[in-house]
Amino acid sequence: MTEEELIGALSDRWQEHFADEMARRVCAAEAVGVLYRIAAGPDDRLGTLPKPERRKIGFRAAYVLERVSLRSWTAFLPFAEDFCRRAFPACTDPSVRRHFRKIMIELLRRVCLDPEVLERIAETAAEWAVEPGSKVAVRVWAMEVLKVCRGRIGWVDECWEDLVEAQAAGASPGIVSRLRRSWR
Repeated sequence: MTEEELIGALSDRWQEHFADEMARRVCAAEAVGVLYRIAAGPDDRLGTLPKPERRKIGFRAAYVLERVSLRSWTAFLPFAEDFCRRAFPACTDPSVRRHFRKIMIELLRRVCLDPEVLERIAETAAEWAVEPGSKVAVRVWAMEVLKVCRGRIGWVDECWEDLVEAQAAGASPGIVSRLRRSWR
């Protein structure tokens, strides 16, 4: 599957089980590297496409990459280091961040990361968790990344209660639920 073919498929009409079906097709075509470049590459990776189309394709590529990372871990593993060192901290699209956080949580659970890389991941997640105007899902997943970092990064343990209190201020029902279930 070429980059052009994959971009075309990601542009197709949305349908039920889109991400799962695309993940299956990408893995079968051994095109996870192509998908990774689209999902996690530099902002200019989609060239001259109109901005709304670039955002749609970037979001869908991230969603499919999330499905690949959860269903076919070994296919994603060659990209794990770049994802941790560059793609995760560099992500600026709030919709893509949600999928990247899910991938990161899986990475943190499965891979022993270099302390320097883990520190950068925690810093990025902390910024996203308290960023004004962040969507609830973005803040929830950022806190989940930080929760996995507890016990590994000293400052996360030290400021955990402050981060939880920041989430509690004017919390949505989704955040209130997380506060009760797993953050206290």
